[in-house]
Amino acid sequence: MSLEEAAAKIASYLRSKDYVEVYSHHDADGIAAAAILTVALRRADIAFRLRFVPHLNKDDVERPELSVLCDLGASVPDFPESIVIIDHHVPYAAVPFHINPRLEGIDGESELSAAGCAYLVANALGDNRDLAGLVMVGIIGDSQKLSGMNQKIIGDAVGNNLIEVGKGVLLPGRTTKEQIASAVLPYLGNLSGDEETAEKIASLCMNTASDEAYTALLLSEIIVRSDASYHDLMSMYGESWKLLREAVQDAYAMTAVIDACGKAGRPDLGYAVAAGDMTQTDAAWETANAFRRKIIASAAAAEAVAENVWLSDLVETASDVADIFVRSKQMPVVVLARGTEYLKVSARAPADSSVDFEQMMKTSAEKFGGAGGGHKTRAGGELPLACESEFIASVKEYL
Repeated sequence: MSLEEAAAKIASYLRSKDYVEVYSHHDADGIAAAAILTVALRRADIAFRLRFVPHLNKDDVERPELSVLCDLGASVPDFPESIVIIDHHVPYAAVPFHINPRLEGIDGESELSAAGCAYLVANALGDNRDLAGLVMVGIIGDSQKLSGMNQKIIGDAVGNNLIEVGKGVLLPGRTTKEQIASAVLPYLGNLSGDEETAEKIASLCMNTASDEAYTALLLSEIIVRSDASYHDLMSMYGESWKLLREAVQDAYAMTAVIDACGKAGRPDLGYAVAAGDMTQTDAAWETANAFRRKIIASAAAAEAVAENVWLSDLVETASDVADIFVRSKQMPVVVLARGTEYLKVSARAPADSSVDFEQMMKTSAEKFGGAGGGHKTRAGGELPLACESEFIASVKEYL
């Protein structure tokens, strides 16, 4: 069965219902997927209830016969057959209504996100091509490539004047100061979190005579003042994407805002922006920037506890600290954070790494208890606090 056939099968099933319950992951890809799907449901006159969660197991789903899972569910092997799964993680679920690139031999790691899968379902429900900009949020949020189905969807969107391609500075922010001081990906050592120096650089750049001169001065000031890695410095500038139909038109900024709102405990704000509610944009930006400052502080305070392993101070920022470290250090990293009841684990590896963190986390969950999974190079989970030392030893052995 092709992806289009899987999408059509799910769309037909959804049309048979007057009401569904949607569960979605709380990161950028999950929120974008939920926005795409629920806008399409609304247009098809299908009522819905939407909930965002950091993880999901079988017992969390109250009514599987009415439930749709976005960016979740594929890793759960024992769901009832009546459930709908729109996901790109490694599939263990054996249900008939499941769209997942991995089931079709397509690389779900880099060639199609949950937002992309939701887009295919949305277009099987009706003409929802105007939602293609949100697929770009899933691509950026999950560090995917513009290849395969991603390239087809975005290429069509560019052709339909929904997305405009350009070149520019890829630092999210409404102002130059905000771009520098709240920089997370890339993380600008000596500058991220430094409001005073960011203001000085912004003032210098104000006096430039052209956009080209502004960009050149901004980048040169950052390069001189920051101790960021070569990889992070090189990722400050490049191909940009203007989402012409979205509340936040810069794709990198849109992704950063949605992702941070979700992880800050305000997925409702991220969803509002993704669904096109312009009245919530300022509140979403403020929430996102406050959370990004938390991430920067956590990254600075993270303590190395073993080779490739760090301990972070906040559960809610652990995954973002792991994202910062894998980009800056260009090696596999595992970031831990102690919650009140569990040990949060976020594991990341460069795209060309030979490690398989999805399998490592699944194995750890089976060995120690808890839950774990994800992608080969982007995985995580929650394990019992008591297993911390033994888990660190197992990571060292694995790597």
